[in-house]
Amino acid sequence: MTTNQSVLLCCAPRPSPAPTAEALSRPLSSSSSAAAASPSIATARSRRGRLAAAAPPQPPRCVAAPSTAKAEDQIESEVAMGYTMTEICDKFIEFFMHKKPETKDWRKVLVFRDEWQKYRKHFYKRCQVRIDMETDSSLKQKLVVLARKVKKIDGEIEKHMELFTELRDNPADINAIVARRRKDFTGEFFRHLNFLVNAYNGLDERDGVARLGAKCLSAIHAYDCTLEQLDIESAQSKFDDILNSSSLEDACDKIKSLAKAKELDSSLILLINRAWAAAKDSTTMKDKK
Repeated sequence: MTTNQSVLLCCAPRPSPAPTAEALSRPLSSSSSAAAASPSIATARSRRGRLAAAAPPQPPRCVAAPSTAKAEDQIESEVAMGYTMTEICDKFIEFFMHKKPETKDWRKVLVFRDEWQKYRKHFYKRCQVRIDMETDSSLKQKLVVLARKVKKIDGEIEKHMELFTELRDNPADINAIVARRRKDFTGEFFRHLNFLVNAYNGLDERDGVARLGAKCLSAIHAYDCTLEQLDIESAQSKFDDILNSSSLEDACDKIKSLAKAKELDSSLILLINRAWAAAKDSTTMKDKK
């Protein structure tokens, strides 16, 4: 386990400190007679002492000084259960890549937003660090895909949670929220509600989410029925206008105009098909045949 990635400590002893000028000026005790007998040796020792005192102290040979790492990154403290942030992020990567590679299982983890928010930024940063460090091109690509997929699902869950929070905080305005954000009430959103139900431990919380989901479904059904009725009324008005055309050419021109304006919707086409089927089976059409 590596808790300091920028400083490498070895067990080699540090070099002795260089002698000071005061130490060099002291008279030698036991070796004074030898120095007097050999002046050249004493002179050589004195010169070496002065050079050692003048030279700057060298760093220990087995200590690698940090290059560009910041001071706060030099020592990584424990975050939870004795693990550092780097180790926790590596465990997330291992979980997503190998233990639970299915994205549906990722949602079960990412649904715990308060807990995930603690590691979210560090997780993506750690993914990028491992991508940059990885020499195996295959594994590098897997890490790139993993980070992209997790970020995509993370964004979807964030959007679902934002809608869920708005609904939970404004239970009396569910119909208005549905009318304003109908496109956000997708199948994925209701699957997200199921994940929330399973994530909560309290029965009251589970029941609250289930009731909220049922109210949303009811509001969506009412909203869609209203829109469908409005579409039918609008289509009927357009169809009546076509029937009141002065000639067949005029009716064709009106249909072409609606198609060009992208107003030839499915409801209008359904009315035209029904009218054609009824006319084809009428006695008038049969007599003309």
